[in-house]
Amino acid sequence: MSFLKIERLTKRYDHITAVDGISLEIERGEFISLLGPSGCGKTTTLQMIAGFTDVTSGRIVLDGRDLAEVPPAKRGLGLVFQSYALFPHMTVAANVGFGLEMRKVNRADRDRRVAAALQLVGLSSMADRYPRRMSGGQQQRVALARALVIEPNLLLLDEPLSNLDAKLRDEMQGELRDIQERTGLTTILVTHDQSEAMALSDRIVVLNKGAIEQVGPPEAAYKTPSSHFVASFLGRTNTLEGNREGPSVSVKDQRWTVGEDGNSGPILVAVRPERISFGETGLKGIVRKRVFQGSQWFFEVESEAGPIVVLAPNDSRRLPGTGDTVCLAWQAEDMRVLPRDRAV
Repeated sequence: MSFLKIERLTKRYDHITAVDGISLEIERGEFISLLGPSGCGKTTTLQMIAGFTDVTSGRIVLDGRDLAEVPPAKRGLGLVFQSYALFPHMTVAANVGFGLEMRKVNRADRDRRVAAALQLVGLSSMADRYPRRMSGGQQQRVALARALVIEPNLLLLDEPLSNLDAKLRDEMQGELRDIQERTGLTTILVTHDQSEAMALSDRIVVLNKGAIEQVGPPEAAYKTPSSHFVASFLGRTNTLEGNREGPSVSVKDQRWTVGEDGNSGPILVAVRPERISFGETGLKGIVRKRVFQGSQWFFEVESEAGPIVVLAPNDSRRLPGTGDTVCLAWQAEDMRVLPRDRAV
């Protein structure tokens, strides 16, 4: 049996459906990200799991226990939110130990568990410091330690890194994943940041308009999106209009054999920018923009099939300049063919 099982979970507010009958199974020790734009239902789903939002219909079963009648405080969950919500008048140790104190844990056991949690997040030397004297990243570690110290059976993270600057966010992502792997704690992260979801997750759950669009490992979701929405939301992609005739796919005068039969007719072809190369043959276009980005070059090309973005590595190859006429090429295995009825 799955550790967490969500069955046809639905939340309605009057005539608005925020979560529309989603079902999901999560194994013990997995790191899952609920990914999607604002209003897709990801935070509402997390709040229903936590017990802060009533369920309209459906079931949430955690480790064999139906949570329908279990109040939030009895669910045994660790929670970390976007706002750190630390008590400014309490030291780090007091903040971390607050939940244990509310649970009537004896002083000796409380001190031991607080010390272990602070060591886990690398803050042992700051136990007596107050939050106002700490950086954003340090405060976020305190919030994480406070969630971990109660020894939860499930950790829920609601955009916990969104208040940090880019460099610190990258550092905290690595630390968060390392802590999760060391503890083996089943974790659900809510985020709208695609790179964060791909860096942290065992599986990504892509949500759109209250429904699940795709579930899968980050690499699979990125390489083989199930819809135009997933292709465009999970990283940058080029979506081109084309046609299909059995195993043959064409965009303008370029043609590929995809190796499997399909219904003939109009299609969309999704190609990631890094899979497109400049060559002697291919789809013709003119470079309209060229931007240096350190490890790579960013190109905007006006092609016969419409605007195309290309990402080329910064290596010894000669690359075209602005205004140059180019040919764009990619392999059949580098594109994803999407039927027109899944384009929106």
